[in-house]
Formats: sequence, structure tokens, C-alpha cells
Amino acid sequence: MKKLGYVLIIIGVIALLDGCHIGGRHTVIVENGNGKERRIEYWGHVYFSADSTGIAQISPNGKVKYKNDDFEISAESDYNGRITYQFNDGEKKKELDNNEKISLARAVRDMMKVGHSNK
Repeated sequence: MKKLGYVLIIIGVIALLDGCHIGGRHTVIVENGNGKERRIEYWGHVYFSADSTGIAQISPNGKVKYKNDDFEISAESDYNGRITYQFNDGEKKKELDNNEKISLARAVRDMMKVGHSNK
């Protein structure tokens, strides 16, 4: 019976660590006001380009989500550090067109303005 108690404690600790993503970094920044919402959420470390117009790197298996009212960008890195982007729940892509690059630059500048920095 005593073994069962230890096993349950170990299972609980593992579930807690997995549920809280202990060992990984998860940050959320939310602003609400005047009927508008801005939400920035990221897992791992996200590094912006030197000119603050793009994402230079995301830690392996990391992710950043940006939402400002009806506009959303999601960028995630695979295990090898390759970044995949998704705009407004559209298709996932690795290469961006000019309009998407402009939208990403606006989002990056906005994320930096509200507190997200190269972390």
C-alpha cells in the first residue's frame, strides 16, 4: 500500500511538470481596452531580427502567437530551428510574401512596444 502512495505521488508530479511545461518557458502578455484586445503568447525563446522587422530565431520546438483584434500570426520552430508561419489560421508556410513580411514587421514592433523583447 505504501508503494502505491509513492507511485501516485510520482505520477502526480510528472503530470504537474508536463501540464505546467516546467523546463520550458511560457509567457503571456494580454492587454484589453476600448473594446480591443492584444495578446502575445510564446513558448521557449524568441529572438527578433536586428532591424526589428522579423523573427531571427525561435528556440527548438518554441512558438510565438500574436493577436491584435482580428489579426493573428503564429510562428513556430521545429526541432532544427526552422520557422513556420501562419497568418489568420491560413496555411502554414516557411517563406513569406511582401505583404506578409510587412504584417510580420508591424507585429514584431508592436510586441516589442508592449514588453516582449529578445528573450
